[in-house]
Amino acid sequence: MRQNLCGQVVHDLGRRIVRGEVQPGDALPQEPSLCEELGVSRTVVREAVKVLTAKGLVDSRPKRGTVVRPNRAWNMLDAEVLQWRIEADPDGQHLSHLTELRLAIEPVAAAMAASRASDKDLEPIAEAFAEMVDSVTSLEKFLEADQRFHVEVLHASGNPFFAPVANVVSSALLSSLRVTNRKPEDNVTSLPVHERVLKAIRARDSAGAEKAMKALLSDAAARIEKNVQPSPRKTR
Repeated sequence: MRQNLCGQVVHDLGRRIVRGEVQPGDALPQEPSLCEELGVSRTVVREAVKVLTAKGLVDSRPKRGTVVRPNRAWNMLDAEVLQWRIEADPDGQHLSHLTELRLAIEPVAAAMAASRASDKDLEPIAEAFAEMVDSVTSLEKFLEADQRFHVEVLHASGNPFFAPVANVVSSALLSSLRVTNRKPEDNVTSLPVHERVLKAIRARDSAGAEKAMKALLSDAAARIEKNVQPSPRKTR
């Protein structure tokens, strides 16, 4: 039960920080205030602060309290931090940044998969694509298969440092597909571009795999830009 309560407090405070309700350099409310507000013990609050510290969101020191750190210190590859950032992203700017990161990494990973991966390593990619085909009329099942496709390409690259990027890929896909693939028929247009990536990797065509993945992600970026409307600027 304590762990569940801790997770709830982490989620609550983490979202406040990422939304800017508590600014960098500002201190979180004191323990007694948080305990009263959230209805939890001091032990739970302290455990939650430790988790937020590990995520890079806060710095807790004696006599100074728990202070929010600059966002450049946040662990942006942490799954929860990513999700909080996306939730607090009405203009789609963070989603665009995630797509830029994917464009820098995934085409290279696809090229590496084409040149390095064994036939067995490529099986999960093919299986994920087959699931995309089978679930093309289901938004949620298609999303799960699409996530798996991209994650398996990263793993097939053979570079273990690409593994943490799976969090970015999963969070970005989860958000972007809910923006760009709002109807089952939108999924149909995604299949040919994914198939070109798969075929190039299977053919051991590194340059072709890199080009195909870049085209896939560039198309996704264009669709995000088209579908996400920036909120009006406030005037003084």
